[in-house]
Amino acid sequence: MKKLIDLTHVIDPAAAGRKFEARVVGADEVNKEVVRLENQWYIMHDISMVNHLATHIETPYHLYKDGLDLSTMPLETFCGEAVMLDLRGCTPGSPISQDDVCLAAEKAGGIREGDIVLCNLGFADHYGTSGYAKSPYFTNKAIVWLTGTGMKMMGVDAGGVEVPQSEEHVNHAALLSKNIPLIENVANLNKIPCARFYLYAFPYPMHTVDSFPLRVVAEID
Repeated sequence: MKKLIDLTHVIDPAAAGRKFEARVVGADEVNKEVVRLENQWYIMHDISMVNHLATHIETPYHLYKDGLDLSTMPLETFCGEAVMLDLRGCTPGSPISQDDVCLAAEKAGGIREGDIVLCNLGFADHYGTSGYAKSPYFTNKAIVWLTGTGMKMMGVDAGGVEVPQSEEHVNHAALLSKNIPLIENVANLNKIPCARFYLYAFPYPMHTVDSFPLRVVAEID
């Protein structure tokens, strides 16, 4: 029997970390002909937010004006065979080397062409705390090596893949220049009992939008 594991952080408007405002509006503000039956609230929401929030995906359009966006990324990119690299042994606040990634990939049985690669840094439980920023980080050599494996999407249980205090975005560039989208702030990777599984991570298709929260779900046999 297959089991679904939710890998998504819940967005709490009271503690979103970045701008997220959800204003309750009556449905009659949109449709003046609304009829409410007994005990019906019948509301809608007016939402204003930063799109890089909680568990979210970043497409090439994030860095490149002519890059693929949420509406033009191939649909098959967002689901498929996934492999998990266990990097929980890496020291917090220290670099994750190419050797670290290679060893984790070897232990997982290797990365195959077309895989989705999820990296478990062991930091999902720190999400929403000051300790979350102390996760280990990827060297550029490690990211470049991963882009050469044939993976089609990458996800991490951290706030990003860049070297701390660097604003050059070299690791994002290495991924997005090859049309490999990145999912940040993945949750619950410790609940996955195996190295290989099937993953679903579909964002809503929005034209000329680079990023948006999405629901990430692992399917385990």
